[in-house]
Amino acid sequence: MRFRWRRRKPVPMKLFDYSTLPDAEPAALEELVDEGMMLAEFAARLALKNQIVIRALTDPEPYDPEHYADLARSVLSERARESEGSAALAGAARKAAAGREGLGDHHHDYRDGDYANLRRRENTHAAVADRLSSRMNDADYLAAFVERARDDAWADVSGAITARLDREWVAPVLDAAGRRERDRRMHQLRREVSQLVREHHRAG
Repeated sequence: MRFRWRRRKPVPMKLFDYSTLPDAEPAALEELVDEGMMLAEFAARLALKNQIVIRALTDPEPYDPEHYADLARSVLSERARESEGSAALAGAARKAAAGREGLGDHHHDYRDGDYANLRRRENTHAAVADRLSSRMNDADYLAAFVERARDDAWADVSGAITARLDREWVAPVLDAAGRRERDRRMHQLRREVSQLVREHHRAG
């Protein structure tokens, strides 16, 4: 007796009803400001780290924390001005969107429905700018900020040195014992380089 396989009819897919999802609560302003500060500080510390690396390699003068504190103020000031500019742009967009009904024609075509979000964006950028400006005059904050940038700089320098040693100081052909000895010496060399970096770090 032969069995005949019958092709099952496809079950129609029901479209997802997005209206059943709960309304997402907007993040608190303080959370948005904290996130904005984290991004601004990261960008500022990256800029300061690059300056420290360049000066460490080219400047014969000894390390001066006060000199880098001035540079820290400068990079933080740049981020503060950027945040002020972003707040101004959001404020202008908010005013232009007021009273405009309907849907936007493109991503930046804001309408009345975007008013609240634009206000939050404006307030967030303005608060980040204010907080950055206040920290530029905080000696303890600046000292910690410079120290973190300096740690990042020495991590980059020491990492570049060990990577180059790995590339250029490897014998083309080694037996198993030779590879073990090479690995042991490279490990010891990395420790010595790291120790020199820490000593240089402490001595300034």
